[in-house]
Amino acid sequence: MNSLFVEDGNKLESIIDFSRLLKAIKTNWWKITLFAVLMTGLSIPLVLMMTPKYESYASILLKAELINSTTFEKTVDFDSTRGQYYETQYELLKSRRVVEKVVEDLKLYEKPEFIDGLDINSHSIEQRKEKSIKYVFEHMSILPIRKTQLVSIGFEAKNAQYAADVANGIVKVFIDFSIEDNNQANSKVIAFLQQQVDDTHAQLKQKEKDLNAFLKRENLINFYGVDGLPSKKLTLLSEDLATARAQRISIESLYNIVRKYQKGDLIDLMSIPDVSRHPNIENIRQMLTDQRTVLSDLEKRYGPKHERVIQARAQLVILENQSNQLIKEIAEGIKDQYNAAVFKEKQLQAEVDKNAQGFHLLGVQKTQYDNMMDDIAHTRSLYNKLLQRLNETKVNNQFTESTTKSIDAAMVPKNPTKPNKSLLIIVVAIMSLLIAVMLVVIVAALNNKIMTVRDIGKRLGLNVLGEFKCYKPETKDMLKMTVKDALENSVKYSALEAASLGVRSQLLLLKSEAQVIAVTSATQAEGKSLISSLIAKSMAIDFKVLLIDMNLRQPSLTQSFGVEDEKGLIDALYGDNSMKSLITTQPWFDFLPMGSLSRSPLVVLTNQKLSELYQDLRQEYDYIIVDTPAISDHKDTVLISQLVDAGILVIESNYNSANILLEGLEQLKDIQMLGGVLNKVDDKHLELNENLNLPTVEDIIL
Repeated sequence: MNSLFVEDGNKLESIIDFSRLLKAIKTNWWKITLFAVLMTGLSIPLVLMMTPKYESYASILLKAELINSTTFEKTVDFDSTRGQYYETQYELLKSRRVVEKVVEDLKLYEKPEFIDGLDINSHSIEQRKEKSIKYVFEHMSILPIRKTQLVSIGFEAKNAQYAADVANGIVKVFIDFSIEDNNQANSKVIAFLQQQVDDTHAQLKQKEKDLNAFLKRENLINFYGVDGLPSKKLTLLSEDLATARAQRISIESLYNIVRKYQKGDLIDLMSIPDVSRHPNIENIRQMLTDQRTVLSDLEKRYGPKHERVIQARAQLVILENQSNQLIKEIAEGIKDQYNAAVFKEKQLQAEVDKNAQGFHLLGVQKTQYDNMMDDIAHTRSLYNKLLQRLNETKVNNQFTESTTKSIDAAMVPKNPTKPNKSLLIIVVAIMSLLIAVMLVVIVAALNNKIMTVRDIGKRLGLNVLGEFKCYKPETKDMLKMTVKDALENSVKYSALEAASLGVRSQLLLLKSEAQVIAVTSATQAEGKSLISSLIAKSMAIDFKVLLIDMNLRQPSLTQSFGVEDEKGLIDALYGDNSMKSLITTQPWFDFLPMGSLSRSPLVVLTNQKLSELYQDLRQEYDYIIVDTPAISDHKDTVLISQLVDAGILVIESNYNSANILLEGLEQLKDIQMLGGVLNKVDDKHLELNENLNLPTVEDIIL
């Protein structure tokens, strides 16, 4: 069961107890106050001797864009929307280039404040300039105003005039550098464009000269261009060929029809539209029609054999013969037209083929000519653009502006800004208080010792049974109080009496069935013998109690009661004496002394008869209080723990750390620990009601 207390104690030990820290601060408040007062008092002369410093600020505007004085594209431009633009401007304001120029313009290297004690005569101007530059860097400030394009430029100096002059100097130099950079950029662009214009113009002239030489060498100079005349001629021939081919196709179809009808009766050719529409055919057809009409009338009037009928018939035959002859002539004419069309087409085709072959040979020259013309056109276009850009840049260069505008000039400050002596003194006072509090807290945090009964529960996980105040001697001649003195002088040591009764009440409230209770401590001299006696006395009020001295190595109880020469526990184990005859009766309880030690304590504590003796004592007494050695002394207490039902741990206030106590409890993990009793508690650490509001008594050290 005790292992649970140890585990709980280890867990609680790892938790920060803020109440303990606060109590330490409360207890040492006067030390904290004294430290703060002393530190503040010492700092006041130093603060009053501090050199005043002045600060002056100028403000500038970082332009988002430059004014466009013309419609031409600007040579120098910037994009203020980039995330790094304003950060770059801030760094440029702090650049060495600007600071060096300010130092040079204001001759700061001749002012003692800026050269920090350097002798003007013994140090070179370069050394003094470098010192001045370093001083300006250390005391200048660039403060961008949030969510604006404004920047405050400040300077701190011991001289108010210097503070304003340097701040304004930084603004002036930065603006001048901005204008100078723009002018230099424009000049470089103009020089570059002028060189490009000259080079491009020379290239253009040379290319035109090369083109003329090529045309002359290839005999290609003409009004129509390199391929103008051949192309036009070929075009006309192609058009004539197309016309001739169309005519040939048209007359060929007519010719084929004529050939077809020539195989039959020639009169059938009259049905062909091109033949029937011939003027002569139309006339002769009309004449044939008229003659047939006349013949028909004469036959009706005179009969077929009449002379006039015969003449009319002969006339009709003549007309028919003429008609056939005319048809033959027309057919021959169509044939001649077809042959002529075929011949013309062949002639034109041959001419087109001839000219096309020559035109293909001209293509290589035409390609070279076109390439040269394109090159000249591109060069001329580039030349015109460069010349235009050069003229635009020259116009733009007549108006230059800075990317920065001065808004407010730095004014000479009337009052110093540093140091704020009142504030510094207050800060020193506050810091002194904080440091003192911190030291107290650190000391309290590092102090792992059990100070109050509250620590027993929080840091060890044990029940709090009680606390006993520490009695201090009034003089150095006073002797150390014995256990017997404390028991006999209950009035004089009323606090001990009240505390022991409080422990009795706590033990009864626990309702533990433990009958044999061991009283021990982690180390020696923590007062466990006194506490065991006081507990035995308080329990003997209502119960039959036996107090046993089992501290075989240092039997302080046996010595305190003056029975060191009498027989006791050891004699009962190794002699013939009965246990009852060895128990001494004290005014408060029965006491079993140690007896005469003739063997090793470890041998005595491992005697099998010891357990039987305890069983006999259990029958005679309600409670048996056992005073044991310290846990750290050998293995005696561990062996004794096998004979008892429970244990009580006596802890001296502000003596042992919680870790030592937890290690001791770990060794007694097999028995029930009823709780802890805090002994030798300083008055300022008392917490239980038994020790509060007691009448004043004489203090004696335990």
